Amino acid sequence: MAYYTGRDVDVFWSTEHDSAGIIEHTDFTLKTTETFDLSSDEIVYPLVDLGETRTKLTDVTGVDVSIGAQDEDISYMGLRNVGKIEIKKDTSITVTMKKKDRKFLQLYQGSTAAGDSSNTVGGHPARWGIEDITDSDINIQDGTIDPKSVVDNDATTKTNYGFRVAIEFKSGSSGTATTGALLVIPNCTISEVTHTTSNEAADEESVTFTSQVKPMIGDAARTGASFDNPYDGYPQVTTLLTDV
Repeated sequence: MAYYTGRDVDVFWSTEHDSAGIIEHTDFTLKTTETFDLSSDEIVYPLVDLGETRTKLTDVTGVDVSIGAQDEDISYMGLRNVGKIEIKKDTSITVTMKKKDRKFLQLYQGSTAAGDSSNTVGGHPARWGIEDITDSDINIQDGTIDPKSVVDNDATTKTNYGFRVAIEFKSGSSGTATTGALLVIPNCTISEVTHTTSNEAADEESVTFTSQVKPMIGDAARTGASFDNPYDGYPQVTTLLTDV
C-alpha cells in the first residue's frame, strides 16, 4: 500500500467509453451523453478526454493505492510443495478530497433515468459505468452485467466496463506538459463513498475505486504541449476482453 498527498500527485478519471460520459439531468436522474458544454451537470467525461483539466479531481488531500493479486493454492500428485497461481489482480484506490458537491454520491447511490438504463427501468446507481449496445443506444449499466459481456460496439474485442483512474506524479515543470510517471488503473468500479464532517476543518469525502484488471505504468505524455491536452497513447487504449 502506498499513500500520496495531494502535493505529490494529480488524479484524473473518466468512463471507459471513448465518447460517452455521465451527467446529472435537471430532474436529478443520471443520464449518458456524448455532448458536453462544461456546465455544472457533467459528472464524468469520456475516455478520450482523460488527462484534460476537466477530468482532474480537485482539492485532493490524499491518495491511497493498494496493488495486489488474488492467488489460489495448487498442488500436483507426487509433489510435496504447494504452489500458487495468480487468479486476478486486486487494486484499490481511495481518493480523499474536500467535499464540494454531491456528484460522487449521485454515482454511488443516485437514480439512473429509465431511458438511459441497461435494464430499461432505471432507478439504479452508476457505480459500474457505461455499456455500449449500439452507436445510438449507450446506457448506464445496473451492475448485473459482467465485464466480459460489456463489449464495445465499435471494437468487439474490447470492453467499456467501469471507469478509468490515472494517477500522475507531479513534475518540476509547470508551463508545458512533461513525461512524468503515470499509473493508470482501468475498469474500476466505485465501491465506497464516505463523508467526514468537522466543525474545525473543511468537510471531506473519500471515494474508493476497485479494479481486477492489471494496472498500466508509463509516462504522462500528452497530445500537445499544454496540460489541458489529453494523454497520448496507452492511457486511452480500451481494455481487451482477454485482459479482464
